[in-house]
Order: sequence, then C-alpha cells, then structure tokens
Amino acid sequence: MRAHSRTAILVLVGVMLLTACGGGNPDITVYRDTENRSLFELPKDWNLYRADELSQIAPVPFVPDIGGYRPISFVAFDGAAGRNLNNLSLDAASSPFPVGAQIIRQISPEEKDLLSRRLMAVSAYDVTNPGQGVEIDTWDFTFGRDFEGIGATVGLTAQDGQSQGLVYVLAVTNPEATELYSMAAGCSLECFVREGEHIVAAVESWIVNTRR
Repeated sequence: MRAHSRTAILVLVGVMLLTACGGGNPDITVYRDTENRSLFELPKDWNLYRADELSQIAPVPFVPDIGGYRPISFVAFDGAAGRNLNNLSLDAASSPFPVGAQIIRQISPEEKDLLSRRLMAVSAYDVTNPGQGVEIDTWDFTFGRDFEGIGATVGLTAQDGQSQGLVYVLAVTNPEATELYSMAAGCSLECFVREGEHIVAAVESWIVNTRR
C-alpha cells in the first residue's frame, strides 16, 4: 500500500482541486505487464500501445532518451476517440486528449546517485521539447519496502505561449538501485480541466510489485 498519495493538482492558471475516482469502477481495464512487475488501470475507452507497436516509431513516444537509462519495459496510452499511433506524436501542451506512458528503466547504483527530483520527473515523460517552458512541483512518494521516489505535477508552456498543459507523474527506484519505474499522463490545460479526474486516477492506480 502506498505511504503517500497526492490528488491535489496545481493548475497554472488559477488553482483547481481534482479528486481521483474511487475504486470499483466497472468502466476500467486493468493492465499487467508480462513479467508481473507492475499493473495499472485505464478507462475502457482509452487506448493502450505495447512496446512491440511503439518500437515501429522512432523516437518512441513518451520514452525520453536520457543517456544510459535503458528502457526494459514500456507501454504508452491515450484517451483519443480512435486508436492510432499518430495520436502519440502530439505534445502534451497541445493534446486535446490524455496521453501517457508507463516505463521501467535499467539503471546502475551510480546512475541512481545522480538522479535528481527533476530528472526523475523528466525520465517519466518527455517534457524537454525545444522552446517549451517547464515548471515542476515535486513531493516524496513511496510504495514501501524501499521503493522510493517522487510524485510530480509538470506544467508545460509551448513556445508560442498560447498552449499550456499539465502532466501528473509518479516515479520510484527499487532498493537494489537497478531499476527506475515511472507512470505519467497529461494533456493540454483545457483537456486536464475536463479529464483530470481520469488522469489522476489512472496514474494513482499504478502499483509496483515490491516482492519480486
């Protein structure tokens, strides 16, 4: 069970409190990776794209290239009306529907020592597009059993200054300092006002298997 759960989202234009949906929702689908490392829930009308599909695209959407942190498991998803890999090419600051990813990366103890809160947030979601302003608010987060890391609200502003978005992030490392786990989802500010409950609920449904 998580020692911390954050459902208060800081909206860059004014402040709005969003509360994640409760459990027992019949309109969700549970996704579990084949190696039983983690699971999470998405609304049934959202679309999931597994690694074999995403590998057909270069670069892989929402799996940022951050040096030696090699992805060993990843999926991406969106809340678009139709299932299409091109949905994932939209930047979160302008996406009219939720987009996100769940990633497990291999790291070394030395690399873990270099992980800042900001880098853990960026590793979960590609928020470093050229010309994009980024504001990150972080807090401590843990799954227990020393799976510790951060939660984050990432605010995005496009280069033109007209498009703004929010991304909600959770990221932890395992106690052996060999893996970095992350879950993130977000969209444009207008979309987040509309879909924020579902976005927060999806990210906070994420569970990491701490007994592997």
